[in-house]
Amino acid sequence: MEGLKTPRIGISTLVDYTYPLDMLLKRIRDAGFDAIAFGHKITHFPYLEKKRVAEVMEQCAKLGLYVDYIHTPIDLHLDLSTDNEHARTATIETCKLAIDAVQEMNGRAVTVHMCNKEKMTESEMEWRVPIALDSLKILGDYAAERDVLFCLENLPFPLSYHRVLEMVLEAYEGNSVCLCLDSCHISMGNPDPFYFIERNVKLIKTLHLSDNLGSRDLHLIPYTGTFNFDRLARMLGTMGYDGNVMLENSREAAMKRFLSGRSAPGEPHILELDDYLLKSYLAAKRFQLGILEARQAKQQAKREAS
Repeated sequence: MEGLKTPRIGISTLVDYTYPLDMLLKRIRDAGFDAIAFGHKITHFPYLEKKRVAEVMEQCAKLGLYVDYIHTPIDLHLDLSTDNEHARTATIETCKLAIDAVQEMNGRAVTVHMCNKEKMTESEMEWRVPIALDSLKILGDYAAERDVLFCLENLPFPLSYHRVLEMVLEAYEGNSVCLCLDSCHISMGNPDPFYFIERNVKLIKTLHLSDNLGSRDLHLIPYTGTFNFDRLARMLGTMGYDGNVMLENSREAAMKRFLSGRSAPGEPHILELDDYLLKSYLAAKRFQLGILEARQAKQQAKREAS
């Protein structure tokens, strides 16, 4: 564990897209965060525009916000495992644009949905695997050449695209594709979320930390639902996780649920943005301390054994 840096504490702009990006970045920094991730909504941060990338990079530098990742756009037609070659090529080029922006901003990673199709037959899942592997070879190499981590995100556990991801990770033999662990997704309807995490913990290079209350994709502040974040922090600390503590909870989504009467039983009430961000920061700080304590415990055990 020696030589590992203290993880930065960050959050995704997914937290609330209703605020203009420049304003949101300042509020995030004021809450204590020192890292930022840009969510999938490309209209919120149009990183296809080089001028805008330069402006946001300058603002992040002034605020002291390190760019951890950009999340590529989400759409059903964006698919790295499809047999529709036109759609696959478009997806690859879309991912390359995000990689280029991360490189320009001296950032760390891109996070990507390999596909967004929820239901597939067993045979379809099987034929998708070699296509996905070919896409990953192209993009993994492209990202590595630019010193950017290419991270596949796990999607909601009960659905087919999670199984395709498992199959691809089992078959992948390179070293340029990593995993972005989404704690909310892996715990949705999953009696043992740590089975997948333990099998793939060494691939985890960034995080989408948020909570839920069982089966819904709620993206709550960590420690306000049912996921065991303390266990995850200990595991990452013990295994030498070298990434940052990145949250992906959403105040905006929670507000929409409450206003439409679709909030989950037991879901926390909505806070004003600054209070919500402070509560998020304190949750991330608790997680960071869990990682550091696990590192320290492992180092102490190593010294005592020698």
